[in-house]
Amino acid sequence: MRGTYFSDDGSLPELEIRELSDLLASQLYSKLERKVYGLSKQDVAELVAPYIEDLTPEDQKSVAWLVWDLFQEGLKIEMQQRRRRR
Repeated sequence: MRGTYFSDDGSLPELEIRELSDLLASQLYSKLERKVYGLSKQDVAELVAPYIEDLTPEDQKSVAWLVWDLFQEGLKIEMQQRRRRR
């Protein structure tokens, strides 16, 4: 998943890290559905590891954290929607 533009140290640009994280989060959600909300950061890192092994260690950490954070944001949104329905 090397981008067209990358820095001298081999890391991906922030935009590509975010796009990759969005894609991975969508794929995981489509397979696990609401179960993703209960995943720990370590769980997410292990699930995405095979797909990002060619990235720098720092980029791997960033992607895993962003995917986990997207799930946390999704949980917040879902909880707010439930409260509004009551």
